[in-house]
Amino acid sequence: MVEKNNLCFVILAAGMGKRLGGENQKTVTKILGKPMLKYLLETIKKFNPSKIVVVVGFKKEEVFKELEGENVEYVEQKELKGTGDAVLQTENILKNFQGDIIVLNGDTPFISEGTINKLITIHKEGQSYCTFLTSIVENPTGYGRVLRDKKNKVKGIVEEANATPEEKKIPEINAGVYVFKSDGLFSSLKKIEMNPVKKEYYLTDIIKIYRSENKKILTYTTPDPYETIGINTLSDLKMAEEYIKKRSKNG
Repeated sequence: MVEKNNLCFVILAAGMGKRLGGENQKTVTKILGKPMLKYLLETIKKFNPSKIVVVVGFKKEEVFKELEGENVEYVEQKELKGTGDAVLQTENILKNFQGDIIVLNGDTPFISEGTINKLITIHKEGQSYCTFLTSIVENPTGYGRVLRDKKNKVKGIVEEANATPEEKKIPEINAGVYVFKSDGLFSSLKKIEMNPVKKEYYLTDIIKIYRSENKKILTYTTPDPYETIGINTLSDLKMAEEYIKKRSKNG
């Protein structure tokens, strides 16, 4: 197990979840009676991290209510300006943190302890500035595609809205789980430019920035694409319920 004082987890739980109706905070949507945020938190707590920070925004009271009594800190993203801006909101409480910062999406509840552990190990052993999780899926629609050069090194992540028809055929997707070296993270986040299409600051753009600064980027591809399911639609919700039932059966 990783030493307690060396890890900080940041959970992004500020967005609206328009495709799930947008009336409630998406990350507190219940899957088989338990809020999806709780699945993720249970996994994170196994690492005994020195800090868990939850970025809240839309319907933040619903998150506070579900996580009442949990040992977490909150920061608020007052304007929903994308994932890059969301992580930047943690600067005040993390600027003196020396260690690795793991960023996850609150709507991706099934990332396993083993996968996070593998990601951290690759990151530390490879002395990487950023190590992120990828997945190979049959239908990559809606996800950011991982762009690689001829030597198979990561050169960027392109979001669906900005991808060319050729890039949309790439089956390797960004699963939205990152391990960052705290050193230089916030100064790099400030270099992200607003996406002209979505008017948001994409966290994925930090890969391009790190690449231009010759900072080492590594990846780990999960053998179980289902653990990277993002709960965006009602059919995703159904799929998630089936996945939990199956996982429970297999112990």
